[in-house]
Amino acid sequence: MYFVAILGLFTLSMFWRGTIPIPLSSARAISASPLHRTAQRVQSRTILNQALALDLRELEEGEQELEGSAFRLALVGSRGLVVAYLWSSAIEAQKRNDFHEMDGLIRQVTQLQPHFITPWIFQSWNITYNVSVEMQGSGDMYYYIASGIELLAEGERRQGRIERDANGVERRLGSPDMRYQIAFYYQNKFGVSDNVEVLRCLFQLSCISPDERNPDELEELDSRGERVINQKKFREFCEKYPHLVRRLRGERGTGGDDATSKRIQESLKCPQPKDIIQFLRENKEVQSRYKFKKELNTADKQFPVLPPKFSENEKSPTSETGDDFSAFKTARAWYAYSLVPLPDTWPPLDANHKPMPAGAPQPGEYDAVRFRVPRQPMLIIFCQGAPRAQSYQAEMEQKEGWFDDEGWRIDDPTDTPANWWFPDDPARPTRPLDVVVGRQRPWSLEQWREAATMWTVHGERYGLVIEPTRLDSYQAEAARKPADSASPEVMTRWEQAKSAVFYYAQNRQVTNFPYFLANSLGESRMDQAGRPITVLARKALWQAEQARRLGNKLGPRGAIALYREGLELWKQALAGDKEFHRPGGTDKTEEETFAYELAYLRMLVQDDTTVRTKAAEMGRNVSMAFATLRFPFAGAGRFATDIRDVQEEFKWYIAERVVSPFAKPIGEGDGVTDERRGTPWVRESVKESVRVQQGVQRKPLVAPPTPQPEGPGTH
Repeated sequence: MYFVAILGLFTLSMFWRGTIPIPLSSARAISASPLHRTAQRVQSRTILNQALALDLRELEEGEQELEGSAFRLALVGSRGLVVAYLWSSAIEAQKRNDFHEMDGLIRQVTQLQPHFITPWIFQSWNITYNVSVEMQGSGDMYYYIASGIELLAEGERRQGRIERDANGVERRLGSPDMRYQIAFYYQNKFGVSDNVEVLRCLFQLSCISPDERNPDELEELDSRGERVINQKKFREFCEKYPHLVRRLRGERGTGGDDATSKRIQESLKCPQPKDIIQFLRENKEVQSRYKFKKELNTADKQFPVLPPKFSENEKSPTSETGDDFSAFKTARAWYAYSLVPLPDTWPPLDANHKPMPAGAPQPGEYDAVRFRVPRQPMLIIFCQGAPRAQSYQAEMEQKEGWFDDEGWRIDDPTDTPANWWFPDDPARPTRPLDVVVGRQRPWSLEQWREAATMWTVHGERYGLVIEPTRLDSYQAEAARKPADSASPEVMTRWEQAKSAVFYYAQNRQVTNFPYFLANSLGESRMDQAGRPITVLARKALWQAEQARRLGNKLGPRGAIALYREGLELWKQALAGDKEFHRPGGTDKTEEETFAYELAYLRMLVQDDTTVRTKAAEMGRNVSMAFATLRFPFAGAGRFATDIRDVQEEFKWYIAERVVSPFAKPIGEGDGVTDERRGTPWVRESVKESVRVQQGVQRKPLVAPPTPQPEGPGTH
């Protein structure tokens, strides 16, 4: 009886699992009796048939690993206890700085729970951020950042089923959260983290085939048998990888804003070709996309890790990457890939098939088997990752001095011959060769144009850009609340219009979309003469800052002239684009404007003879006026100190109110015809905010007290 019961239960379980077909369930539908139809309904609800219908078998859930599957089966129900023990052991290994053991334990945890995304996300973040900062060398830091990203990318490949559309194109559901985190790691660790300049150089090495960065190929033997620089091949290397070489050489000088100072401090500073070759030699075995020479490795063994091909606009594991390929473009690809699992019914369309602003879809409003909604951040913020990464790429080009197709002249003739890379005669240099690299493209202008296109498409796709007539119709529809007896169609249209009006304002505010769109359009703007006016302004101001910091042949007078030129161009850019000058919801452009002006004013006060002469003249006049007043001073040196303060303040007054291009309010002569006329270029509240940020203190001019007539009761 015991064995019969076991056999019966086992047989029932086989029926329920779907391993054995339900009797009578195979009859044709047209000739099926009620009994057959009942058997067919039961058959469709078996575990196997439901798993097949929903593609929930482990074979359909991303890439599988035989070792991990065998490990899970061998635990016979004790997986939870083992996972808890391994997790605790991994944390203890991290406390002991035993990162090799920690890595092995984390791999075991993820093998046991391959479809639970939290361990993948948490431990990849732990390695990328907590473990990497414990490393002393930049190479070790880069290794663990790469390891954390590779771990999360491996977990992402384990998620989601693959389906094909009508055109046969594959689409893998996957986890949008994991893809977003991968993108964020690239953007953050190679964008704003410590030692970012070194990490960017290592990232570039990973994207160059080993034979093209082989240090031995850049050297040759001289007549004495010593290794020296092969000038021809080293020049070819510089011409092919100008971004890498410029980063490796680093910036000289001191000062600038906080970001510039940090970049100068953290740069590698390889002043000579031999230093660059030594860097290549020390990092010859860095993680790479290549298996051997120019042969790309398999997708799961490449670093940087790229998503599978899903768009013609984004890089994939089979793509070639050029000198300008960066972590920001890698992040852009992953951000775009994270949008693939989103519901295709969001955002909803109006009667004219135009996207309407909307909140995140709720469970039940989309097919949860075929689509996914991320847990965080807010969905409308989640969707703007790709254009934001593109804006970062354009900003990086500007910060590193890549503006147009003029390129970078490696050697400065006014510099000392010891700093020349390509002298006319290595033994007795008299002048450097005119070697200019990076002339292929207008770098930042090209990137800003792409950013403007991406932000425009993003705004149209998610209802962040709506033409006024359509927005008016939404507002009119939302204002007409239908009666309770209205049809469901009327109620639905009213609710959608009311929702669109609400989310249009909210989504634009929380994403700061108006600024990003206006900024990308303004940075890529051309003036009436066909000049990229904003790019030219940025370039002149960057050159002025370089001249100020380096103290080169231009000197203070040349730096002041460059500042003046750049500010005049910047003024034209602001005048011609109201949205760029004052985008809704932010003062960032005005803050940038005054930061540029403040650097110019400092140089005028310190080094401009005209400003000093006028200030001294005004100071003498004030001194004579003070001398005619009869009142006592508290100390012997007070009068002289007060006069010096007044003269210093007069320098700032003349520089800011007379010499500066922004001294006068916006007028008709500036070509501005909108409501900005008559207002200052930068509002005083914004100026004060920038002064506070930069620690600039101004001593207010206080008139001396008026002497009181002597008489009874006075002192």
